[in-house]
Amino acid sequence: MSRIKRVHCGDVNCHLVQGEQGAILVDTGRAGYGEKLLPLCRQWDVRLIVLTHGHLDHVQNAAFLSQQLEVPIAMHRADLELLEDNDRQPMQAHRRLGRLIQSLSRRGFQDTLLPPFQPDLYLEDGDDLSHFGVNAQVVALPGHTAGSIGLKTEDGALLVGDAMFRLFSPAPALVYADRRQMEDSVAKIWALHPTALYFGHGRPAQGL
Repeated sequence: MSRIKRVHCGDVNCHLVQGEQGAILVDTGRAGYGEKLLPLCRQWDVRLIVLTHGHLDHVQNAAFLSQQLEVPIAMHRADLELLEDNDRQPMQAHRRLGRLIQSLSRRGFQDTLLPPFQPDLYLEDGDDLSHFGVNAQVVALPGHTAGSIGLKTEDGALLVGDAMFRLFSPAPALVYADRRQMEDSVAKIWALHPTALYFGHGRPAQGL
């Protein structure tokens, strides 16, 4: 059975997922939160850092934490280009709130530097992460970005990154690189019948 801890890193959620023989850190938040995450990662015995996608607000502490913890970084290869330039996958929005988020995000991406790193592992749909101490599988969730992924734990909880978010109730991403893929990924999430949803932004939805 897995234990999940949500860690507030400004407006971004990072998550610690603990299994029987170790833990995985899902996303690393904006710059400045590495020192908050580091002692928690040590306490939970983190053995892998998984990035749900390549946007700056989710990856800025990856290099620091990987070096300090001496653990690998894993993500989907399709988002590798975002580590060089977050504008490589232009974002779209079809609602007013989405367009506002899109504008603010673009401004933040342009003004922010990313400590350079290269992922150690590239993840694909269905990959088993049990050799890192957690009984969890990778779920491909493209749409928000081309390489967006989530993790499904053995007890059915699903960490979805920015494929969905929660303001009042779980909802599809308001900004995305590909709307059709995003909608397909949301349908895939519900088809998996998750017992709980954990988002990159917003409170988790439990007891589903």
